[in-house]
Amino acid sequence: MELPSNIRPLEVVDLEQVVDIEQRTHEYPWKKSIHLSCIEQEYPSLVLEQNSTVIGYVVFNYLFDECHLMNITTAPSHQGQGFATQLIKLMYKQAKLAGMQSVLLEVRESNHPALSFYIKEGFEEIGRRPNYYPNKEGREAAIVMRRSL
Repeated sequence: MELPSNIRPLEVVDLEQVVDIEQRTHEYPWKKSIHLSCIEQEYPSLVLEQNSTVIGYVVFNYLFDECHLMNITTAPSHQGQGFATQLIKLMYKQAKLAGMQSVLLEVRESNHPALSFYIKEGFEEIGRRPNYYPNKEGREAAIVMRRSL
């Protein structure tokens, strides 16, 4: 499958930019080592560039017939402009070509912008994982969502 010119596979050379976006965007960001591990394990992940600068990324992997969306993030200055939609739609296409039947994800119950995005994308809640994520009060639940491909 040919990718749009501004979207390409996530590579080690992107690590610093991805970690910078992660740190600026999330209250509980992934560590650099987690991002590096995903790259080293060759997860079929993508970055979106603008003027040779990474402005968004999606980290995902396949297990049996399911695509697991692990992380999708857009730089704060580029949010709300449809970049995450571009990334997730391309992830759907790649996952379907790889034989995946659905996409699964976990999202913080307090992350209302992400929940709205996923609902708009056709995801449905299929369960909850209590005390899954750390937060200021201790822990919070993850909402588990699925979307058919």
